[in-house]
Parts: sequence; C-alpha cells; structure tokens
Amino acid sequence: MTLTRTWGVLIGLSLASTVLAAVVNAGQAGQLAMGAILLLAWIKAHLILKTYLKLGRIPSLLRGFDTLLGMTMIAMLGLAVAW
Repeated sequence: MTLTRTWGVLIGLSLASTVLAAVVNAGQAGQLAMGAILLLAWIKAHLILKTYLKLGRIPSLLRGFDTLLGMTMIAMLGLAVAW
C-alpha cells in the first residue's frame, strides 16, 4: 500500500471514529461503540507501524507491536466496560 493510499485510509478511519463517538450515547451502545473505536484505533496504529515506520519489512517485530497494542486495547475496553 502506498503512503498516499494509507493516508487516505487513516483519514477515513479517523472520520469513522469521530462519527461513532458523536452519534452514540452512553450505556450499552456506548460500550459497543467504545469497542468499535478501539478496534479502529488498533487498525490505524497497525497501518502507521507497517507503512510509515516500515515495520512490514520485519514481520516478527510488527507482530510483537500488534500483540502489545491488542493487549492494551483489550485492557482499555475492560476499563470502559467496568466503568
């Protein structure tokens, strides 16, 4: 994926996150929206690491970062649900 295309995808994912946050109220739907927003954030982080930082050339390092980011997102989702 080219840098320009990645940038466009990142803009689209950011817009989707903003729309989700603006439209959904608190409660059960808010928790589902939080999960969706965190998933979008994980995808954006993966694209930045893979394309801009060129970690796609080192798959094991990219997997390590993806795992760490995934665990962080799960922890944040757990805190959001518990709140």
